[in-house]
Amino acid sequence: MYSISLIQIVGAAFLMFAWSRVFLRYRDDSVSLIGLIFWSLIWIGFLIVLFIPETTEFIAAKFGVGRGVDVFIYAGIVILFYLIYRIYVKLESLEREITQVVREESLRDLQKKRKIYSL
Repeated sequence: MYSISLIQIVGAAFLMFAWSRVFLRYRDDSVSLIGLIFWSLIWIGFLIVLFIPETTEFIAAKFGVGRGVDVFIYAGIVILFYLIYRIYVKLESLEREITQVVREESLRDLQKKRKIYSL
């Protein structure tokens, strides 16, 4: 008989909560359909690992890693660095856009002031 542990219950509750947040963001157009599918697959993958932990051993053997949990730790670190990089690139882009908008607005204000003083 298969018994469910407390960590599986808590983990499943968290994963359902996390997926509901993604779904709500999709409904209010904050997340695209691709984003919804991506995050749904991620959360489904975690559910599979949560309830069938032996799958990590299979995946570890395919990657040549000793323990199953190590594969997910390594992958998690790589994914986190990639996401930090994406955030950095987006931040740089936003800074350039803000600088451009501020410059254009300053030039507009300067032109208005010149018109006022020339009258």
